[in-house]
Amino acid sequence: MGRLSTTITTTVNVLVSASLKTRVVAELESYRKHQKAMKAAEAKMETAHAKAISFLVDGGADSLVENGTEIEGFRVKRIRGKQKRLDKKILTRLGVNQEMFEEATVETDKKPYVRIWLPGETADYNEREK
Repeated sequence: MGRLSTTITTTVNVLVSASLKTRVVAELESYRKHQKAMKAAEAKMETAHAKAISFLVDGGADSLVENGTEIEGFRVKRIRGKQKRLDKKILTRLGVNQEMFEEATVETDKKPYVRIWLPGETADYNEREK
């Protein structure tokens, strides 16, 4: 039998002094400014990355990208990652039942963190637990 889970959200109103609120809002505004700058920088980095690789490939040096090379201290190599995972459908065909899956499933806590949503962003509180 499958596990049942329930999520409960509680809202608590806390009174904060005006000076504390001012300091927190100032830091959150700073956070917003830095996040915006970071997103712009990441977009520029992605463009520069694509152009550099395009120059190598278009210049006939695609084997350098595949095998790896160093140019003026910059190392460039295509990385091809692999991932292994258990396929539940295959295991079921091999005789593993749902109860066995549940017995073999280990639940561990992830490292807690504090997420900041900017005004207008959707607050999906479970976005990293998927």
